[in-house]
Amino acid sequence: DLEMLDGFLAAIVSGPESIQPSEWLPQVWSDGGRSATPAYGNSGDAQRIMALILRHMVGIQRTLAESPTRFKPLLYLPDDDRQPPEGTAWCEGYMAGVKLRDEAWQPLYDAEDARDWIFPIEALAFGDQDPEFAEWIDDKEKRASLVEELPLAAVLIYRYWHERRRVDATRER
Repeated sequence: DLEMLDGFLAAIVSGPESIQPSEWLPQVWSDGGRSATPAYGNSGDAQRIMALILRHMVGIQRTLAESPTRFKPLLYLPDDDRQPPEGTAWCEGYMAGVKLRDEAWQPLYDAEDARDWIFPIEALAFGDQDPEFAEWIDDKEKRASLVEELPLAAVLIYRYWHERRRVDATRER
């Protein structure tokens, strides 16, 4: 869904390596881990949908880079407007993007301060299945607190990898 796609694209533009659409796009169309092929009415529809996805991805990247205080994950609001957004789908999408380059993301996990940045994303993504994270989402206030951390976490992770990429590019020259 769109919430999960937003998280997935945020991870792709934020990560340690560039990933070509030919690699990540099949993940967008997968259905529960099974590969699926989208059905388009015609090639024009396919081009428009792909253009919208890429435009959204560029928008995420541009916001993270140029206007980080304006970055907000696309989160569905619950029907009861007194409840905070759940955030699970966005975080699951983000972690699916991380998994595309699992080993390359390891330095983030190894960096003591940076490790804390991805924690709210992991807790919301895996809390329903992993006992290690379950206690962090077991009530509304805890979940809401983690959801509130998502924008800052995404910006800090983006900056972490952006800086490392910049330093690596400078070394290569």
